[in-house]
Amino acid sequence: MNTEKFDVIVIGAGLGGLSAAGYLAKAGKSVLVLEHHTVPGGYAHEFRRGHYRFEVALHALDGAAPGGWAYPTLAELEVLDQVNFKRMDPFYTVRFPDAEIVAHADPLEYEGELIRHFPHEAAGIRSLIDAMTQVFYDVRRFMVDGELERRPPMEEMPVRYPHMLAAMGETWGEFMGRHIRDPKLQTVFSTLWAYYGLPPSKLDAATFILPWVSYHLFGAFYPEGGSMAMSRALEATIRKYGGDVRYRQTVNHIEIRDGKAAAVETENGLRVEADLVISNANAPDTMLTFVGRDHLPADYAAKVEEALARPALSSLVVYLGLDRDLSDEWPYHELFVSEGDDVEAEYETTLAGDFERADMVISYYDHADPGCSPEGGSVITITTLAPWDYGDRWGTQGDPAALDKGSPAYYQKNPQYQELKQAAGEALIERVEKLIPGLRESIKYVEVATPLTNYRYSRNPGGSIYGSEQTVDNMYMARLSDRTPIPNLFLAGAWVNGGGMSAALLSGRSVARKAQAWLDGAAVPDLLSPDMPEEADRVDELVQDSAPDAPEASLAQPTNDGVSVQADSSAAPSRERLPDFTLTAAGSGRAVDLAALGAPAALVFHAQDTAAASDQVNRAVRERYPLASDVVVASVVDLRGVPRMFRRFAEGAMKKAYQKAAGALPQGFSAEEYVIILPDWDGAIHKAAGLEGTDRQAGVVVLDAEGRVVGVRQGEDLGAAAVELLATV
Repeated sequence: MNTEKFDVIVIGAGLGGLSAAGYLAKAGKSVLVLEHHTVPGGYAHEFRRGHYRFEVALHALDGAAPGGWAYPTLAELEVLDQVNFKRMDPFYTVRFPDAEIVAHADPLEYEGELIRHFPHEAAGIRSLIDAMTQVFYDVRRFMVDGELERRPPMEEMPVRYPHMLAAMGETWGEFMGRHIRDPKLQTVFSTLWAYYGLPPSKLDAATFILPWVSYHLFGAFYPEGGSMAMSRALEATIRKYGGDVRYRQTVNHIEIRDGKAAAVETENGLRVEADLVISNANAPDTMLTFVGRDHLPADYAAKVEEALARPALSSLVVYLGLDRDLSDEWPYHELFVSEGDDVEAEYETTLAGDFERADMVISYYDHADPGCSPEGGSVITITTLAPWDYGDRWGTQGDPAALDKGSPAYYQKNPQYQELKQAAGEALIERVEKLIPGLRESIKYVEVATPLTNYRYSRNPGGSIYGSEQTVDNMYMARLSDRTPIPNLFLAGAWVNGGGMSAALLSGRSVARKAQAWLDGAAVPDLLSPDMPEEADRVDELVQDSAPDAPEASLAQPTNDGVSVQADSSAAPSRERLPDFTLTAAGSGRAVDLAALGAPAALVFHAQDTAAASDQVNRAVRERYPLASDVVVASVVDLRGVPRMFRRFAEGAMKKAYQKAAGALPQGFSAEEYVIILPDWDGAIHKAAGLEGTDRQAGVVVLDAEGRVVGVRQGEDLGAAAVELLATV
């Protein structure tokens, strides 16, 4: 029997997978998409009850007009030729106990609305919107520069893209707080936090800003026929160009042969070979289950496990089909309802599963898509974020068998689950009935979806609707890359690019470019991806010489006695202490308290171009003081030039430098004691020591055993200077 073979297999027909498959099919590649469900789209799909069509997840798609995030993929994959998109105006309305504020589609009209409600914050409102727009354009330029292969070297990026780098390295609360102070206004402006799953104090700023600007400048749209119309259009494009999509094919294994992905297998026995595999399934399942830990480097498996341990929030959704036309009495497409003025407190309410108070959004789909209900009827949904572990995992007590459809313990058969689900749904309906009197009498169909429902259809850990959580330390460069240690296996979707339908489309577009380049043996610039090897190489250069040579190599060097040194150039007075700094040493993870080293110390302060000074000082000091118990030698690396979004690369490079030096140590020497690399991310230690310009001339600070400054030198012959100062201790 002949085994089927394709250029590309795509696992999962979510928007990221469909987008990637569409681009590769258009490029002439033979493509097969394998999907667990019976329909395409992932969260971008629908279900029907009678003559009612229910949208599963989409509230509004950002940027379906030129300039927006979604537009390139929708245009290039011919979705705009097949589907009509309606721009929503207003975008949404938010209701508080004492106010109702309209988010107009026009950003300046929305700005005016906010100023009417908060006149004392007029200047801050204007400056905040201006700052957000600057971030958006920085990111767009970054992407275009990547396509043109015109990105600057890393050290110039803070000048070229200052707003982007700042926003990708701070929380939305920090960004917003520089412009507006009124807590209620901050809550109003942050209404869309529910689209991203975290409050301002935790959410990455750029994750909020980029779609916000895309929504307001380039439109909040809803497709006629719902998100399923988009998914079907992408499917049609794939088939038009010779690709295939097969349903009820749940992938459970990726065969690895000679270090590469060779074939994909499904639960019902299908085995298909391919030159390249793209997985739009969740990254933990893809890498830890389909591939398996045995085929992965330990540090990569650990990073995937970290993502698995940090799934974003899920949702509780009540779907209502009404035999009542609301068009004359309910003016909203999207109404957010908040019971309080403190968004951080509302987040805690959500985590507690307090559905009688948690923020919710009421979506009336007939405004945007009249065909979703029969004449005289209406479709609305009530949505709130919801925790996976509510009610002891929704009454299942965390039993893994509750997620197995073939098990007697399957969650849908569990009376306690049904009771909790219905109670949660009733709590939301009760609240909405106060806004739409007589609602219950109009209900013809009702369905309630919980986080376990989300898992059932998406297989996302925790029922997550955004992949892993979108915190500052888990976005962009810190997120899982679409590239994996398996060279012909790529990832797409929310676990790579973050949540949202436009983000998923962009993810598919980006990974398709990389996949095509791999298949064609060509190089291609990245768009906006967490994997940027050219930047990793530059960061690696920055720290590759930070670790000193091994002690046995140092002992073979001649002494530097008698070499002249420059005068003390320190702003730190002799025999005074540096401020109390405790740093984590790269590689070893050792906590190093500079005020309590327990022995005299020589601290070498340097940057990329002056890293050789670290080895020079180490050689000279170890010639005179071979043991770390006699004198501690450490490198303090100035990393102020590394943008926060690239710190993951710097940490990896320092770890490699540590391992290289540790491997060269003589037997019996502890790497933790003899190879000490201390990152100075913000330059605070350099400033405290009075050392600036270490990118031109390195410096050395000598401390006595009590952590007091003996002396500071900056310039040439630092090895001799360090030995001279240590002799005075």
